[in-house]
Amino acid sequence: MTDSAEAPAPPPRPGLIQRFRALIRRSLAARFITIAMVSVLSLVAMGWIAHAQFNRQMLRLLIDPEIDAVLDTLVANAAPGLQGELALQDLPYDPRYLQGLSGHYYEIAHIRDDGTLEVQVRSPSLFRESIALQQREISSIIAEPPPHAAHFFDEKTSIAGEIEPLRVVARVSNVPQLHGNYVFLVAVAPRAVLEPAANIVGLAFAIFVAFCALMVGAVTLLQIRVGLEPLRALERDIAKVRRGDSDHLTGDYPAEIQPVTHELNALVDHNREVVERARRHVGNLAHALKTPIAVLKNAADDGNGGAVVKQSIEEMEAFVERQLRRARVAARAEARAGPQAPTIAYRTPVLQNLEDLVFMMEQKYDHQKAIDISVKAEGDATFRGEREDLLEMVANLVDNACKYGRSQVVVRLNPPQQRDGMLQILVEDDGPGLSESELQLAMARGSRLDEAAPGQGLGLSILKETVDLYAGELVFGRSESLGGLRACLRLPATD
Repeated sequence: MTDSAEAPAPPPRPGLIQRFRALIRRSLAARFITIAMVSVLSLVAMGWIAHAQFNRQMLRLLIDPEIDAVLDTLVANAAPGLQGELALQDLPYDPRYLQGLSGHYYEIAHIRDDGTLEVQVRSPSLFRESIALQQREISSIIAEPPPHAAHFFDEKTSIAGEIEPLRVVARVSNVPQLHGNYVFLVAVAPRAVLEPAANIVGLAFAIFVAFCALMVGAVTLLQIRVGLEPLRALERDIAKVRRGDSDHLTGDYPAEIQPVTHELNALVDHNREVVERARRHVGNLAHALKTPIAVLKNAADDGNGGAVVKQSIEEMEAFVERQLRRARVAARAEARAGPQAPTIAYRTPVLQNLEDLVFMMEQKYDHQKAIDISVKAEGDATFRGEREDLLEMVANLVDNACKYGRSQVVVRLNPPQQRDGMLQILVEDDGPGLSESELQLAMARGSRLDEAAPGQGLGLSILKETVDLYAGELVFGRSESLGGLRACLRLPATD
C-alpha cells in the first residue's frame, strides 16, 4: 500500500469585481476612465429622464387643453334626439374624431343605478369599439359631487385589438329633458399628437447626450495626458537623480506633488548623510586604532611587552564597540526624524537616569577628589531615543565636568516648553572653563587640550556626532552661577 498525496487545488481565480478593484488601485488612468464612464452613464440616465419629463409636460400642455375644449363642446351639444334618446346637435369641429382609429375618441355613457356605464354615443373614429375604463376610474368619476369638474387620467385600453395608452378627460353632467346623469369622455392617444415632436426632441436629446459623452471622454483623455504629466516629469527627474545627473528634484511641480518631492529630497539628503557618516565612522575607527597598533608594533619589537599588548588590545576593543554603537544609532530612522516625528519608537525617562548616572559618577570620583555632584530638575521629561545613548551623551559631559571642576558639578533638567519640543540638560562646573578657541579645538576630532590625560581625543567630537544623529544641539558657554564650563545639551522629547 502506497501513500499518495492529493495535489493542492489551484487557488480560485479572482472575480470580475476583484480584478476591477485591483485595476483601480494600480492605475490612476483607470480611475479617470471609470469616472468618465460613470459620468457618461449618468448623462444618459439624466437625458432619458429629461426626455420623459418633457413628454409628460408636453402631454399636459398640448393634449389636456384640447380634450378639455372638446369635452365642453360635447356637453354643450348634448340634447334629446327625435325619439327621446341622447344625441349631439353638432359634432366636434376636429375631423380626426370622424377618421377611423385616428387616436382621437369620445363617448357619452349613461350612469345606471348599479354604477355601471351604458354607452349611448361614441365617436365615428371608434367604429363599434369602446373606451374600456377600469372600475376604479369609473367609481372615482361618478363619486364626485356636482358640479362635476373635469377628471384627467391616463388609461391603457384595447382598441381594435391593440393596447393603446390614452390621455382621458371625463366629466359627469346631466342633459336637459333627459333622466339621470351622463359621463362625457374624450380620449386622445399621445402618440398621435406627440410623435412628430417627440422624434425631433428625441433626436435633439440623443445628439446632446452624445456630445456630452464625447466631451467627457475628451476631458478624461486630456486629464490623463495633461493631468498626469507632472507624475511623468517626477519620474524623469527621479531617474536623473538615480543616474547622478542631478543631486535633487528641482522641477516646478504642482502643489499636490510638492510634499512628495520634499520628502524625496529629504530621503536623498538622508542617504547622503548616512554615507558620509559611515565614512566618518571608518575614519574614527582608523584613527582610534592607529595608536594601539603602533604600541603593539613597538611591544612586538621589544619582545617582553605582554602588559602593554593586553592594554592596547582592550583599548582597541573599546573603540570598536564604540563605533558599532554609533553605527546602530545612525541606522534609526526615528532618530533622524527630529522632535516632530509622528511615531515614537523609543521613550526614555530622563530624571531617574540622570540621578542614577550622578550616583555612579560620585562612586567613581569618591576616591579621586572631593567634588559634589547634584541634580536639579524643574520636572521630568521623556527622551525620544534609547537609554544607553542618553547615558553615554550625558556621561561624557558629566565626566568632563568632574574631571576639570574644582568642587562642584550641577546637572539641570529643563522639560520642553511646548508640545513635542526639545528637552534641555545643562551640565555646569566650577572649573576654569574654556575659551572660544579652546572649545573649537576640543570639538575637533583627535585634538586634545590635556595631553597628560589618557585617551585619543575622540570623546567630544563623537558626542557631537551622536547629538546630530538625534537632531539635537550641543552648545558650550560659561556658567553664570559656578563660573566654569556650561554645556547645554538639547534633545528631542516626546509628549
